[in-house]
Amino acid sequence: MQDPRSILVIALRRLGDVILTVPALEALKKRFPSAKLDLLVEAPGAQAVAGCAALDEVLIYDAVSMRGSLQWIRRIRSRRYDWVIDFLANPRTALLTAFSGAAVKAGPAHVPRRWAYNHLMRQSPQACYGAVEKVRWLSGLGVPPCPDDTIPRLSIGQRPQRADNVVGLVPPSRKDTRRWPAASYARLGRLLRDQHGCRLKVFWGPGERDLAAEVVRGIGRAACATGETRALSELAKELLECRVVVTNCSGPKHLAVALGVPTVTIHSSSDPASWTPPHRDHLFVRVDELHCIGCGLNDCPYNLECLTQLPAERVLPAVAQLLERVGVSQ
Repeated sequence: MQDPRSILVIALRRLGDVILTVPALEALKKRFPSAKLDLLVEAPGAQAVAGCAALDEVLIYDAVSMRGSLQWIRRIRSRRYDWVIDFLANPRTALLTAFSGAAVKAGPAHVPRRWAYNHLMRQSPQACYGAVEKVRWLSGLGVPPCPDDTIPRLSIGQRPQRADNVVGLVPPSRKDTRRWPAASYARLGRLLRDQHGCRLKVFWGPGERDLAAEVVRGIGRAACATGETRALSELAKELLECRVVVTNCSGPKHLAVALGVPTVTIHSSSDPASWTPPHRDHLFVRVDELHCIGCGLNDCPYNLECLTQLPAERVLPAVAQLLERVGVSQ
């Protein structure tokens, strides 16, 4: 296999998926420093990688129809990439890759759309952190493996001075099976305020105002909601002001990790081995004794016991551990 002169990486969809791709981009650039390395993402993901030194160009995918998808196929073919690497493998990205004209069309081996690829990237035999897994997928392309503790690192805007003793709470999630109840977040906020003197900052985005307001009301004094964080730079600024962030498994959690903000993640249907880095700054809590924990489902066949049976008192020690370790003045 000849070294490529140009590579297109496709990482559409969610913010967290794009952030977890950053170490793979860096590994590709380190292995092939003279190759032009481009990334195809949707608009939110483009904000996350705006300062990524490994990339030569970021292409923002904006097709909303079959006609738009065909136009993107023509656009990609016209660029004559030597390699196209599809980390997502959904119907759109598989077609973009299959008709790219690239000599190497790489995609995951475990998906139904593997027909679109002439190089299959193999999953690790055991679940590992997503950022590490994506680099491991590249091993068949001659990219050396990364350390098991690899964490994405992003620099978005200027780092503000961290406010004393502020804990961020991120209650939203687009999936019901990953959303710890608002009342539980409020209970945790009261415990942190009363036992550790914390001030609580509740995060929310478009369409999530009512949820944030419910958590703030449930905490009472020492709690406030952020402004609506539409731009990624606004969200990053708010996260960087927190000593610790307590969050569901969601995009803001992955951004906090990449910014170096300690996190405690509530895991329910999601697998912490895949989504939380094995690092002392990033802890997780879940109801391990449930037979169905970590099911990976988006619709619960039971009654969301993995979330409703997780009390705030069980989450508090993990937050307290990080508060003690990072210190007020960090």
